[in-house]
Amino acid sequence: MEKEKNNFKETIKEKLDKLLNYLRIKNTVSCTTPDEAYAKRPMLWIYNIIIVFAFLAVIIYFSVDVSFMNGINFNGTRLGELWKGMCNPNWSYFFGYGEYRFSESVIYQIIETFSIAFIGTLISSILAIPFGFFASKRMVGKWSVISELLLIVIKTFPEILFGLIMVKVVGFGSFAGVAVLSVHSIGMIGKMYSEQLDVVDNQPLEALDACGASFLTRVKLGVVPQVAPNFLSVILYRFDLNVRTASLLGLVGAGGIGYYIWVYSSFGTWSMLTPLLLGVVILIVFVDIISSILRKKLL
Repeated sequence: MEKEKNNFKETIKEKLDKLLNYLRIKNTVSCTTPDEAYAKRPMLWIYNIIIVFAFLAVIIYFSVDVSFMNGINFNGTRLGELWKGMCNPNWSYFFGYGEYRFSESVIYQIIETFSIAFIGTLISSILAIPFGFFASKRMVGKWSVISELLLIVIKTFPEILFGLIMVKVVGFGSFAGVAVLSVHSIGMIGKMYSEQLDVVDNQPLEALDACGASFLTRVKLGVVPQVAPNFLSVILYRFDLNVRTASLLGLVGAGGIGYYIWVYSSFGTWSMLTPLLLGVVILIVFVDIISSILRKKLL
């Protein structure tokens, strides 16, 4: 009986691992060539589907009265108001003319969200270099476990929860969003840096060592040229994710377009909410296309 139970557990675990590996969301993987790394890139369509479902959930939430005790009561009036607002967006608010200044427009908020993601990714990609180096078994041996543990701790808290903490520390605004992405992204980028360092080719290092090159020279001439394209690809991928995250951090007051989405959805101002949602879609699609093109160029 116990043997059958263990076999069942192993079967379930094996099928779950196959599913996660197919979706490429289980963990990072080591690759020996750029082509292999590109073939095993994470599937961004998963995140796009999540965003679409989140958008639909917002619409359903504000058009249906949900009560777990009394069932679901359809609110036709609210759905009608929602549909009317969606079909008549406030374009002056989107472009920043008429009664709205440009600094109050959706375009300005898109630029602010983009800037939060860009600066946060830039800072984290630089700070992650020593973490990735010291987490590489190839570079530091058994001592890499210390840096790996630190990277795990950094990735422990979700961005939204970390955003709530940072807002309490540095206050409301874009700086809190930059701080969240700068720190939280180190966990993922540092881990992927270390895995790229673990698979570098030894031949250039051995040649430099035979010439009597110093450690720093070996790293500069033997390691950096091999990992630089993959490092840039990792940075672009994380930037792609950070744009989506920056759109949500506003919900906790950490700057970006998310704050205004929360405000106008709470008050049912659908004609103002529609330009914001459209802005989020444009921003994410634009960054996704540019990021994909640049990654293909690098590989």
